[in-house]
Amino acid sequence: MNRRQFIVAGASSVAASAAARALADDPHAEHNKQVPAAASNGPRPWVRNAALIDASADCGKAGEVCLEHCLAQLREGDRSMARCSETVSAMLPMCAALEALAIQGSPHLKALAAVCAKVCRDCEAACKEHAMHHEPCKRCMETCRHCAEACEKAAA
Repeated sequence: MNRRQFIVAGASSVAASAAARALADDPHAEHNKQVPAAASNGPRPWVRNAALIDASADCGKAGEVCLEHCLAQLREGDRSMARCSETVSAMLPMCAALEALAIQGSPHLKALAAVCAKVCRDCEAACKEHAMHHEPCKRCMETCRHCAEACEKAAA
């Protein structure tokens, strides 16, 4: 073995040793192990509630766009957007809370889903009045409908 091969082999050995020590000292190593399904009490909440998480996130994103559109229309003097902006303003924090509780797998998820379904139905109805003329309202209406359906399913 020449000097260059010796140095490369030594460096590789040191790197491998350091990596092994880092893995052994990883305080999260126990959490990173795969847990058998029987031992983990089923899928994690973010897996089990994926449809509800996605529906509430989509509704929130569309609602933010719709609210900004409503506020722009109101600034221009279009008072017909007042109800739409009010219902979207109520829907946004509900969907954010629903998303958070669904991710956490909260025991309060079912109760919140029932209330969120009603809030989303109100927003859907208000946006429906403008859906033919305003794309943000149409998108918000559709996502509110989808979220309300997911909420009603979760609350049942």
